[in-house]
Amino acid sequence: MKKLVFIISFFSYSGYYAGLAILFSLGLGGMSRFYSIPLRLFLLFAMIYLIKNNIDNIKFNKYSKIIPLFIIFWCYYFIKILYTENIDLDFTLGRTWPEYIFYSLSFVIFPFITFTFLSLDKFRKAIVNGFIISGFVLGVIGVYLYGSLLTSGIGRINLITYQTGEAVLNPLSLSYSGALTIVLCIYKLVIVGNLKKAEKIFLIITIGLSFALFLLGSSRGSIVALAFTLPLFIAHSPSATKLKLILISVILTPFIIWAITASGSNIFDRVSNTSKDGGGGRDYLWTNALSHFLESPIFGGRIEIGGIYPHNLIIEILMATGIIGSLIILPIIFKGFIIGFRRVKENKENMFLVLILIQGFTQHFFSGSFATATLVFLPLGMAYSSYSNQ
Repeated sequence: MKKLVFIISFFSYSGYYAGLAILFSLGLGGMSRFYSIPLRLFLLFAMIYLIKNNIDNIKFNKYSKIIPLFIIFWCYYFIKILYTENIDLDFTLGRTWPEYIFYSLSFVIFPFITFTFLSLDKFRKAIVNGFIISGFVLGVIGVYLYGSLLTSGIGRINLITYQTGEAVLNPLSLSYSGALTIVLCIYKLVIVGNLKKAEKIFLIITIGLSFALFLLGSSRGSIVALAFTLPLFIAHSPSATKLKLILISVILTPFIIWAITASGSNIFDRVSNTSKDGGGGRDYLWTNALSHFLESPIFGGRIEIGGIYPHNLIIEILMATGIIGSLIILPIIFKGFIIGFRRVKENKENMFLVLILIQGFTQHFFSGSFATATLVFLPLGMAYSSYSNQ
């Protein structure tokens, strides 16, 4: 079961994009479904197997209503998918309607339920190693395929597509994968500690590779994610370690600025232009989505507007499911945050789930679809697991 948990963690995010990058490099980007759908089906069956073999471990307590409420919400969301598909024949979804259900099951529903049933103490190492090693693999592949772009002045990886037509990974995938891997490596170095020299070297190399991905992606949201997570290490470290972290941060800051400038990354330009471009047009998307919510505030309206989701998890929930759906799912999300931080106070090694949760929530506050928010609901499952396994 530990191997299955490792595999699920590996392919939940960075590992999936590593395989996708290989397909793009071989000119097989058009066949990505033949990679992604079988992989998602395998992970789905693996999670069902884990649920089946761990369901007896859960001790139902005052949070026992979480999973039934979670399932009720998603049944309601599935109804809204069918509603959106059939209410207006002139309106078309960005994907076929069964894909939304399949993605919801494989990216959100089963990861949440599966990790709710797993013991954090038993599977912590497998989960963390799965995420870190997948980040290392993506870092190696990403630097090998796109490393030359770091000194080409291209600014951001997706701009090469406009110039040459070459298919590349979504820059957000690279940037958030890099940021997530960096904070998990720091977690092992600072919080877990007592590592062998070889593992420390591996983690430092992985941080370097992940920083390269961060530069290639040039995402503003990943900067916010790092800004929220890095202070946690200082807050939960011994006094001597706090001082070391502050000194290292001060020493590395000029180097990081130099690396961003020397690589040609346009992350500084993107941050400075946020007010001018409305966050890449997100202000327009958010305004339209909120207007659509106000048209049907109780039950919500369509799950998309013009085939585009709002690029904000909370606004998308309001728009698609209205006040009724929001009153079910938002308390589950925010209560999960509270529980996660409590778990860190009880055992600082539980910090990894909060790190993943902050990274995922930040990403889906600025981009990504609610139905594919793995990095939000997978760690939320772990947060509730830490209660259900008391």
